[in-house]
Amino acid sequence: MIEDQKTVVNIGTNRKIVDSVHDIPMEDWNTVAKNQNIYLSIGYLSALEDALGDQLQYRYAISYTDKGDPALIAVYQLVVFVDKRRQYSKDLCNLSYHIHKKIADVFTINVLVCGNVFCDGENGFLSRLVTNDQAMDEVAAITESLKTQPSIKEKASITLFKEFWPDSTSYSDRLKRLSYRDFMVDVNMVLNYHESWKTMDDYLASMKTKFRTRAKSVYSKSKELELKDFSAEEIEQNSERIEQLFSNVLEKSDFSFGRLNAKAFANFKRNLGDQFSFRGAWLNDQLVGFSTALFNRNVVEANFVGLDYDFNKEHSVYQRFLYDYVEQGLNVGSKELQLGRTAELVKSQIGALPTNMKLYAKHRKSVSNLLLKPIIQSISPSEFEVRVPFKANFNN
Repeated sequence: MIEDQKTVVNIGTNRKIVDSVHDIPMEDWNTVAKNQNIYLSIGYLSALEDALGDQLQYRYAISYTDKGDPALIAVYQLVVFVDKRRQYSKDLCNLSYHIHKKIADVFTINVLVCGNVFCDGENGFLSRLVTNDQAMDEVAAITESLKTQPSIKEKASITLFKEFWPDSTSYSDRLKRLSYRDFMVDVNMVLNYHESWKTMDDYLASMKTKFRTRAKSVYSKSKELELKDFSAEEIEQNSERIEQLFSNVLEKSDFSFGRLNAKAFANFKRNLGDQFSFRGAWLNDQLVGFSTALFNRNVVEANFVGLDYDFNKEHSVYQRFLYDYVEQGLNVGSKELQLGRTAELVKSQIGALPTNMKLYAKHRKSVSNLLLKPIIQSISPSEFEVRVPFKANFNN
């Protein structure tokens, strides 16, 4: 997010929208991106598109000022929302004729998303030279333009802005004025690194006895695991097993917007190098789990895990990955570790605190948009008890 500036320039007098990352004017894009957000980098976007081009539709937009300066970039994905529980299926069915599939145990609907469905946070757009209100108005204008494209108009009835941190009030207020409805799903679990933590021993020493004992138990149970960094080639060589481990976890999810694959992970590693971490857990020469993370400036973002549940409990594979995320952040001097959604209780036991993030949805028909309100109001974060593992002087 940028701070509002006193000098106001006109934006949107010239706009370019393409459906492939390979058609993006790279110099103009990078002028705005300036390595501020890895999810909006050409390297990340091309890795994603090249791996999932058959699953998703993409749109990339660049807006210019009246003087021809690139001022805003935005990323969109046309995705299929899958609700295995069919929790919102009946209500959503009443809102749209564009239903992809509705059977006994699965409900799906197409959604136009500004942002990235494979990560949490504000990864939909960046701007320069303009105020926050101008940026939000321009993104909204781009969105309306996209919704007139036949390939999108015939599919997506709902537009989703995914998603904003609590301090992004200027963006959120603007979206509300544009008739978008806000809602929250499960919280993002975030650990802020204490300035005194230089090593894992420092981190563990800051814990209350109960939680330090719990951590030592995890290390003891996982002592036979060998955690190893994978290269792109090693990801490809183990792709079949990686897909199997990932499927084990995805099958437990109630809903999804699509799925990554081993090819995407290999692409990320090849394009992003040390900014992308893929760690495999080996047990007696068998791959029993993996974790991925992105180093996004001074933040470590834990993304995905794959697990063999036959070994997970006995060897604390998942919990070992959580402590490994903490250690990876310490090793690179990160300020923050974002652990994402799900498993909130376990993540709070390592010191992560819940952060609410808001999404904004809008139906393209005004009457249906009114009907969307009760559905959105019924969506709320899961309840859990937050644990406080640190001694008083180390709490966030």
